[in-house]
Amino acid sequence: MLFDSYPHITSAFLKAMREYGTEPDYDEAKAFLEITFADCFEHYGVTDEQKAVFRKHEHNYELRPIAVPFGNTFSTLEKLFNEGKKHFLYTHRGHETSQHYLEKYGMKKFFTAFVDSSMSFPSKPAPDAVNYICDTYGLDRSETVMIGDREIDVLSGINAGCFGCLFTKKDNPETAAHFVISDISEILKIK
Repeated sequence: MLFDSYPHITSAFLKAMREYGTEPDYDEAKAFLEITFADCFEHYGVTDEQKAVFRKHEHNYELRPIAVPFGNTFSTLEKLFNEGKKHFLYTHRGHETSQHYLEKYGMKKFFTAFVDSSMSFPSKPAPDAVNYICDTYGLDRSETVMIGDREIDVLSGINAGCFGCLFTKKDNPETAAHFVISDISEILKIK
């Protein structure tokens, strides 16, 4: 949710699929990837071999378009960090990918801890990883907000007893989120 990565991810997916002789529609593939990778893989019948090629292309950080932070991300994280707020990153991505982008854009320093795929928690929307973060770092769930750009992110927070905040550019999305924002800086108004 910190980075506009779906154009990069979609390009990596399409490049992998082209290597196997198929050419999915960009917008359709992106829409499925934004739900979950598993939904996309199921829809297109992606094999384990194709998934491995996709992951290889996804880890090519120079593949265009590259992932970049959403507007106001750095300044918002910095402001909240300077106010004493804690940030945690929970991603289904691997450790290398999540750390690469945070380090590249100078944002790693704003985070207290990270949960990524190497920790083997059940996938979102399961609350396990959010519960782990709350329990390990003594977070008050009535003051904790899980922010994400997919409904499964929101639900993992809600399922853990926290607030859910959906970050989206879509108008009037169907969501269980308590809050909906279209610019990360809007989180500053939710206190």
